Formats: sequence, C-alpha cells, structure tokens
Amino acid sequence: MGHLVFFSRACAALVLWLSALPALAGVITLDAGTRSVEAWPALRVLADPSGVMSAREALARRADFAAPAGPYANLGPRTEPVWILLDLRSAADAPRQWVLSVDYASIDRIEIHAAPASGAAPLLMGRALPFSQHPIPSAVHAASLVLEPGAQHELLLRVQTRSSMLLPIAISTPEAFHAREAHRQLMQGLMAGAMLCLLLYSLIQLTVVRDGMFFAYALVIGGTGLFFFSYSGLGPQHLWGDNEWLSTNLAPMAVLVAIVGGCWFVGRALQIRLIQPLLARCLQAAGALAGAAALAFAAGAIDYRLAQQAATALGPLPMLLAIPAAWKRAWARERVGIYMLIGWGAYSAATLTMAALLRGWVGATDLTENAFQAGAMFEMLMWMRVLAVRLEDLRASAQRAHLERDALRSLALTDSLTGLPNRRGLSEALEQALARSSPQHLTAVYLLDLDGFKPVNDRLGHEAGDEVLVGVARRLQALLRGSDVVARLGGDEFVVVAAGLSGDADAQALGRKLLDGFREPFAAAGEACRVGITIGYALAPLDGRDANGLLKRADAAMYAGKQAGRHCLTRGQATVGLSAA
Repeated sequence: MGHLVFFSRACAALVLWLSALPALAGVITLDAGTRSVEAWPALRVLADPSGVMSAREALARRADFAAPAGPYANLGPRTEPVWILLDLRSAADAPRQWVLSVDYASIDRIEIHAAPASGAAPLLMGRALPFSQHPIPSAVHAASLVLEPGAQHELLLRVQTRSSMLLPIAISTPEAFHAREAHRQLMQGLMAGAMLCLLLYSLIQLTVVRDGMFFAYALVIGGTGLFFFSYSGLGPQHLWGDNEWLSTNLAPMAVLVAIVGGCWFVGRALQIRLIQPLLARCLQAAGALAGAAALAFAAGAIDYRLAQQAATALGPLPMLLAIPAAWKRAWARERVGIYMLIGWGAYSAATLTMAALLRGWVGATDLTENAFQAGAMFEMLMWMRVLAVRLEDLRASAQRAHLERDALRSLALTDSLTGLPNRRGLSEALEQALARSSPQHLTAVYLLDLDGFKPVNDRLGHEAGDEVLVGVARRLQALLRGSDVVARLGGDEFVVVAAGLSGDADAQALGRKLLDGFREPFAAAGEACRVGITIGYALAPLDGRDANGLLKRADAAMYAGKQAGRHCLTRGQATVGLSAA
C-alpha cells in the first residue's frame, strides 16, 4: 500500500513538472547567485523583411517569435533587421542593476525596448552610433538595465547590421561585466602591443636595410592590426572615438590593405618570379585588385558588402597562389618555405573558422570569435622568422660582397707571384708613409735590383727564376721590421719603404743589413743559386716629398751603383760598397 501511494505521488509530481515546462521555456531567471547568464538559449527571434516594423507591431506578433534554428548565437549574414524577445524573471533577492551586453562589436545598430508596452524611447547601441553616445563606454555593446526584484520583465531588441549577425547576448551584474571587460581589454592590449612591436620593428629594419619586404610586412601587420581594432571594438574606444566612417568601414578596408602587403611579401619572400613566373604575375594581379578595391571603397564607388566580399574572396589568394612555391622550397629544406607553410597551416584553420562564423555555420563563442586573431598572429610570427632569414641572407650577401671587394682590391694591389704589394699597392703605402715623415722621422725609399738573376733565369728556366723571386721576397721580409713595406715593381726590381729613421746613418745601416742578407744563396730547381742586389735610396723629406720623385732619385742612385760595380748601396753621389765576391 505504501509503495502504491509513493508511486502515485511521484507520477503526480512528474505530470506537474511536465506541465510546467512550457511556461518556463524561454524564461531567464535572475537571482542573488547569478553573476552572468547567456541569453541565447532563451531568446526568440522574428525577421523584419520590410525593415519598417515598429516595436508595437512586433509585440502584436508575439506568437510568431520562434527560437533560432542556427548555431549558437549566430544568425549568419542578414540584410534585414531582426527582432529579439527576451523574458526575464527576477527573484525577490535578485539585484536591481544589470548589464545587457552583445559581445560582437560589428553590429551596426541595436535598440533595447526595456518596457515595450509603455512606448518609451529605446536604448541605442551599435557601431553606427558615435562612441560618446554609447550607454556604457566599452569595446562591446552594453547598456545598463534596472530590473525590479520579484517581477517578470520583457525585453524587446531590434538588431540590424551590414555584417554577419552574431548575437552572443549576456545578462550580467555590473561587477561581472566589468571584470570580463577588463580581462578582454588585457588580452586585446597584449595582442595589440605585440603587433605594434612587430610594426615598429619592420619599419625600423626598413630604414636600415631598405628592403621592400619589410615595408610589405608593415602593410600586413598594420592592416591586420587595424582590422582587429575595428573588429574587437577597441578602435572607437581608444583610437578614433566618434568617427562613424572608421567605426563602420575600417574592417574591410584594413583587410584589403593587408592583402596588398601579403601579396607583395609572399612574392618577395619565396622569390616566386624566379621559379614560377606565371604564379608571380597572378600574385601581383591579386594585390592590384585588392588595392583597387580599397581605393574604390574609400572613394565610395563600392559599398560595404561588396568591399567585404572582395576582402573575403581575395584574402586566401596569396596563400593559395604561393603554396606550390613554398612547398617546393620546403621540400628543398629551405627555411623560408618551411616557415611559410607552418604559418599558413595555422592561418588556414583560423580563416576557415572565421569564414564559417561569418557565414553562420558555427556558433559564436570565445574560441571561434578569436580564432582568426590567434591564427593571424601566429602567421605573423612565422613571417617574422622569414624576415629573420632574410636578414641573415642580406648579412651573408654583404659579407660576401665585402670579401669579394677585398679580394678584388687585393688582386689589384698585390703581385700575384710573390704576394707583395705591386706598383699600385706600393703607391698607397708610400703615400701614407710620406704623410708621416718629418726631418726627425725620416722615410727611406730603397730601390733594389737583383745582380746575377738573368743567368739563373736563362740557365734553369722561368720556373726556377720564379722560385728565386719568391725566395728574395721572403728574405727581404725576414730582414726588415714589421712596419716596413716590401713591394715588387716587376721583373727583378723590388722597393723597400722604411719609416721612422732618425738620420742617414740609420738608412745606411738598414741598407747594409739588406746587402749582407744576400750573401747566402737561394734554392731553385734543386740547385743553390747566388744572387746579389744593388740598392739605390732616397730620404724623405730631405730628398723630397713626392713619391714619384723619390722613386726616380732612388732608381738613378741604383743605376749609379750598377755602374760602380754592383752589390752596393747608393744615395745620390754617396756610395757604400761591399765586395761582390
């Protein structure tokens, strides 16, 4: 008997609960424990194709309002206004102050009829409204509501936009709303700060290396950053305030600018023109179309929806056109191709998510609304790695050019056989030495001609003669100070420049040292070859300061020494000789 009574009471309770469901469906309950509640599960919508329906007329069709059939908080692209009906039940212990927010900045106009039956003027929100007139100055659209505790409330909203109609509507306490807004501002601020750093970096590098890739990257970063500022609502809040055109039109304009930069950047980074010229021309055409669309939109020649369609259609083209070239370079293990493919992988997932969101195919959640921003940021970081590789290549090219220039200079100034300075190299070294010479610090210019070299060359051949010349060069370097210069003028003539001498006695002592150094024979072709030298010299500035004049004076002194018996040291008419035996 007891079991029967329990069963009958349970059935009665179930019937009572089921009968109460229709009455409770579509009602949002607010109480003391409520901080924030999503309105989407409870709202009902009514399309207004004519666009002229009044609030009273909408309420008269209360029975036509229906739960939305699409994904969460997403009605997709709509050109006509939509009426939204919300039923609220405020508990006796519920707060009076609440905030209604629509967490999607790209809504043009929102009317909130808090007491539809009274005919009172609605609260207005939306990006078409000057920011100074927003009910709450926040990045998202928000307005304060006063809901009396213990009462039933009805809210009627009229929503209209040229963009996709995303409606993540929430009813929150002021504390919960501002906490969420502060978190949003922090995250968006960090993202904006990162993009600003990337933008400044690219512009600074542009001024340093003057490479167009950095300007293209700046266009991409600047356009993408402005799009996010407009899309998130931070632009009117922090940058351009009440400028209606920027608030309502900047998003597609910024995307088109970013596409121009992206086409330019991708083409330069992957050097597509060198491997696939046809794709390079297609990429240039896509960038030109995006630029033309941006200019036409700015001039008012095309409307918002057409500009948005152009941005949506042209946006993926840089990636789609360049994937074959990136894949080819990645297959060759080139870092640029690898980084581009990694970045595009994340960007593709983000773009598909964004496209699905704007087409009304996926729900409007924190993940889907911010997926494109996260994916684009990741792509930009990968492109930063591409720029780092570019800088490495530029630095390597500069180093190669420097080495090549040094090599060419060395070839121009160096004797190819001995490695000593040639006539041109001697001229530079002599000019520098003469500039530092003075009566207290003389510079001696010795002109040396080999004695007995021609018989060695004729008897043993030119290769043996070359060996002797190389040996002479090495011996002269060994006999002199590190600061002295040894040069080969050509044939068997050498020049020694010795600076910092105190007088003629020092010059003669150095000359004797050179003469003594040639007493030992040279090895050539497996034989010992005896070769001597005859030296003529001049002193600067005592004998002149002109390099050519000093060389001529030393040359004349050398020939005088030859006539005097060879293997001697001569300055002008003064001769210091040693036995040639």
